[in-house]
Amino acid sequence: MTFLESAVVKQLKEVASNIEQGKCELTEEEAIDIVSCIAHISVSKDQACDYLNVHKSRFGQLIQEGKVPEGRKQRGWKELKWYRDELIKALYNLKWKRK
Repeated sequence: MTFLESAVVKQLKEVASNIEQGKCELTEEEAIDIVSCIAHISVSKDQACDYLNVHKSRFGQLIQEGKVPEGRKQRGWKELKWYRDELIKALYNLKWKRK
């Protein structure tokens, strides 16, 4: 592990510990920003539906309504991919607008 990787691991462990102990006062927006940085992982349509807990047809509706980003083509893949951090932001926005 490189020095930089070790520093990242140490910082993440410290923040996680503070959150678990209730010593961290993150806003939801700040939490989403943090997750976006560490959860930029591509997922398939099936995985995206599972992650959002919606049926494929509802997922398609959410895309058409502009509430979930459209999938992206990746070199070497036939199917579209979505990024987990973008799905998290979409889910947050959906819940926020319901309130």
